[in-house]
Amino acid sequence: MTADSQANAGQGASSRGAMAAALLIGTVGLVIAGVQPVFFGALLAADRLSAAQVGHVAAAELVSIGIGVVIAESFLERVSVWLSTLVALALVASLNLATVWTSGLGVLFVRGLVGLSAGVLVWMTTGVIVRSARPTALSAAFLLTQAIVQFATSTGLAIAAPNARDGVPVTIAVLAVAAMLLVPLLPKRLNPLPRDPAQVSGLPPLRGWVVLAASLLIQSCIVGAWVYFEPLGRQAGMTPQQVAFAVPASLGAQVVGGFAAIFLARRLPWFVSLIVSSIALSAVLFILSTPPGATAFFVLETLFGAVWIFITPFLTPLSIENDPTRRTALLVPSAVLVGSGLGPLAASTLADDASAGRVLQLCALLAIGATLLIVGLYVTRSRVAGGQAAPHA
Repeated sequence: MTADSQANAGQGASSRGAMAAALLIGTVGLVIAGVQPVFFGALLAADRLSAAQVGHVAAAELVSIGIGVVIAESFLERVSVWLSTLVALALVASLNLATVWTSGLGVLFVRGLVGLSAGVLVWMTTGVIVRSARPTALSAAFLLTQAIVQFATSTGLAIAAPNARDGVPVTIAVLAVAAMLLVPLLPKRLNPLPRDPAQVSGLPPLRGWVVLAASLLIQSCIVGAWVYFEPLGRQAGMTPQQVAFAVPASLGAQVVGGFAAIFLARRLPWFVSLIVSSIALSAVLFILSTPPGATAFFVLETLFGAVWIFITPFLTPLSIENDPTRRTALLVPSAVLVGSGLGPLAASTLADDASAGRVLQLCALLAIGATLLIVGLYVTRSRVAGGQAAPHA
């Protein structure tokens, strides 16, 4: 896609107001990804879910978001953006409130429906991003917006309602209602993206599939560990106050990691960034699985948050260099969402109510697997047709 075609595709969706509104509304659909430890910790404490069911519910919601994106892309392109966004926000609000009265399989069912509705919000935001002149920069801004809102949500709950069993779903419902006020700032419709007539297939090349596999493994590692941090922190001897502020501290570190990624994006090679970050993830998770003392657990969980947000934007240059057509780059968010669901699902097979330390060891191995795939892509990079990657700022 040329710069001119990008600009044409972005007409009506590139104003600063539309971009800001799209980022904030899309973030409502992904708040749960950052506050899952708080949410599932409350459900576990209330005996509304078992340790194994935590992984099932986390997988159901996050995979459902990905399915919701696909459904929206298939059926909502010609529907008013305002209408589809308002309906999705209303469903997200009402279904989050419905979570308050569920337990066990009921939680699984309702959170799956929440995910489908949230997928429409993510689809809308992605539509604005890919039509902008600088999609990578806007993607990084989306990650930062998520981190900031998730940090504010978890911090607010830790201060105002640390023992509230339903604080997370009620807060997300409130955010969804508030986000309705931003809908008029969005474009009424998204212009069709230009198509390359020379492109026979929309599927990525082999190297692109390897990139998608690495992206999936990284996100599986991150989210698979993330959803079990609260019970593991308790097992490590953390006080209730430390447990309450561990997630906000980790999310605050994500903000720092996001700014660091933006600053270093053009200064640090993607290979160095991804390898150092994935090795750091493995090391942190292996140490946490022991587990260390309460203070060390708190510090390492915070560091985990910074590495999490830092590593994600570098998946874009990884995908573009290995597939300059950007077909792979368009599929990376889908791989990330699938990984976000499969990670907790795989982790749930090892979790039990007594100890979930093996979960972190599995997640560390997933990060090592992603590292090996990235190294393989790097050492064989001369085989990429065309030799040069497209600019991705």
